[in-house]
Amino acid sequence: MTRDTVQMLQGNVDAVRGMELLLQQKRDLEASGYQDNQIYFLPGMLVLKLEDGEVRWMVFNGEFKIEIWKN
Repeated sequence: MTRDTVQMLQGNVDAVRGMELLLQQKRDLEASGYQDNQIYFLPGMLVLKLEDGEVRWMVFNGEFKIEIWKN
């Protein structure tokens, strides 16, 4: 897989706020119809597996960012 896009969504995010953002994103994905077997929660990261790649939301070094990876 190759990384296609990286975008910072919010800066100055502490660990608690980061987890809140990841949990909210997970709820939004589920409400949009994505299945549990497509969504993976890892420490500091939420991964959405798609047919042609994956989308990763991450909290790292005080930043909440998104990465899009393509096969």
